[in-house]
Order: sequence, then C-alpha cells, then structure tokens
Amino acid sequence: MDILLVDDNEDYLMLMKDLLYSNGYSVVTAKDGAEACEILDASEVDLIISDIKMPRLDGIKLHAFARETEKYRETKFVFISGYKDVYADLMKLDPKKDFMFDKTTPANEIVSMVNTMMFGKFMGSGVA
Repeated sequence: MDILLVDDNEDYLMLMKDLLYSNGYSVVTAKDGAEACEILDASEVDLIISDIKMPRLDGIKLHAFARETEKYRETKFVFISGYKDVYADLMKLDPKKDFMFDKTTPANEIVSMVNTMMFGKFMGSGVA
C-alpha cells in the first residue's frame, strides 16, 4: 500500500512516515500541497494523508485537486491538522472516503485507523 503523506512540519512528517513505514506501508512525502500535486501527477497512491494549513498550496486545495483527478476521485483522503475545527465547515467531505484527525491524536491511533480504512475491521486480528 502506497501512502502520500503531506505536511510542512518536518518533525511530524518524519514521525508519521517512520510509523507508517514500520507498519508495512510505502510512504512518499511532500512538504506542501504543490509538491504533493506533482507527486500525484507522476505516480499512484492508495491513500493521501495531509495537513490543512501549508504554504504554497493548502490541504483543502490538494483535496480538491485529488477529487478533480480521475485516478484519485475515490481515493481515501485523511486530513490531520491542529486547525480542524476552523476548517471543518469549509470542506465538503464524503464520510466514506474523507476523514479528519486532530494533530493531538496519538500517532499510533492514526495508524490504527489507517489500517482499518485500508484493510477493514480484521486488520491485525490474525484472520486471513
């Protein structure tokens, strides 16, 4: 599973990248939405995780870009932001494919939710 992880906070970006990688994911990183759009144009990912407030191109515009791009129209998109309450009303999210977490959510809980989103409720249960 390939994940695009987008955040302008390099410490948080590396923490999440390492944690996702240690859980078996292939992770590509971008430091803002503009860099993320370039990656999305050049490759394919299974999940996009993005901060909202970033320089050059924010997460809301990145989300719109993904939804307007045929290959990412149905791709699950996770916002992780310290500003989620500020932006929640501005975004049109589809509860089947768009998710939002606060940056205060423990990273291991976010990874657990990513596992559930990507593999369903049986992830980690030992059931094949």
